Order: sequence, then C-alpha cells, then structure tokens
Amino acid sequence: MTRTPARSPTRTPAVQRDLPAVTLSEHDGVRYLHLGTPWVQGAMRINKSLALELEYVQRMMVWMLFRPEAKVSTGHAVQLGLGAAAITRFCHSTLRMRTTVVELNPSVIDACRMFFRLPQDSARLQVLQMNAADYVADGELAQTANVL
Repeated sequence: MTRTPARSPTRTPAVQRDLPAVTLSEHDGVRYLHLGTPWVQGAMRINKSLALELEYVQRMMVWMLFRPEAKVSTGHAVQLGLGAAAITRFCHSTLRMRTTVVELNPSVIDACRMFFRLPQDSARLQVLQMNAADYVADGELAQTANVL
C-alpha cells in the first residue's frame, strides 16, 4: 500500500532495505506495536483509541503548551515515522489538524490501518510511504508544517 503525495517531493531512487517485521501484542486492554524486537514502538488503549497511552508520546505533545488555544485546531502537523499512529490520530481526530505522516515501512502503515484505527487518507490526512529524509530534503515542503 504505497502512498504518494499530491505534489511529489523530489526523491532519490529508493534503496531496497530489509525493514523490520511488524508484530503486535496486547496486555491489559492495550495493543502494542513492535518492529523486529520486543521493544514497544507504540501503543493504543483499545477502548480509548484517541488517548495518548505512552508517556513519551504525551511528552512529544508539549508544543501544545506554547500554542494559543484558539490556534490548536488550525495548521499542519507533520509526523516523521508513524509508530502506532497515536500522534496521528490525536492531531487528526482530536485537534482536527491537517496531518501528514511519512513512514518508510509499508507494513507499519498496513498494521496501523488494520489494528490501530488509523483513518483512511482524506483532505485532512495524508500518509506517505517514503523515507523521511527525502521528505525533509524537499525544498518545496520547507516551512509548510506548523508542528513537526
């Protein structure tokens, strides 16, 4: 499931890499995403899918403390790496922001759509399957995000 941007960023030819296998686990009402190791890469409380379950993800949202409340639902959030889509779901569904996600591993995108309630692409959500380094190197995309 490859996603391409509406305006295709300049890209170098893709280098075929062995990407880590995506595995899932569940414990006590929380679903976890793993990438080739037992280490947790992301999580979602199954009955509260919009909540930010992991403390490190909550800390990544500290930018909200420095943004006027009236502007929280405006702007463009860009996420480099999808994880279990917690930040994506929060920015898109809770904050109602236009959200772009860049994820290299197509298996992560598929797992998030199937098991982590990642919405389908829409006018406000775009999931790109590409290398984040290529995305940030594209000069046409410079300064298009309000939150990275």
